[in-house]
Amino acid sequence: MLHPQDVPERDELRARFTLWLETVVKRAKIDYVRKLERQPDIVSLDEIPEETLISKESEEQWLQVLRDPTPYDFEEERLAKAFMALPLKRRQVMELLFIEELSESETAKRLNCSTQYVRNQKCIALKRLRACLTEGGDHN
Repeated sequence: MLHPQDVPERDELRARFTLWLETVVKRAKIDYVRKLERQPDIVSLDEIPEETLISKESEEQWLQVLRDPTPYDFEEERLAKAFMALPLKRRQVMELLFIEELSESETAKRLNCSTQYVRNQKCIALKRLRACLTEGGDHN
């Protein structure tokens, strides 16, 4: 009978497979956690106490929150302006990649272009958006 130490390439193969399997499992866990983080918590209307729903104080608090602008509001406006200043095709690439969460190859198929074109447009768009937000300028 052969022992594992008698076949060194078998140990190396087993080690490679084990490392590969650990990597796959680790990435699957990360993907799962990211997917859960993207999903908003859903609370049933039945679970909210009725007093909270009809309370005048809570209504006033929500109205106050809606009235008071935060620094993020201005950043969102600047980002929206910078995004709308991008050429149409570049905006489409960004929407498919980041809003619809398609892969680069899926985006390329949808837009009937190459994957490299999608990568290039994404890179250019991100640079322009970053420049607009950091400098406050308009870079087209």
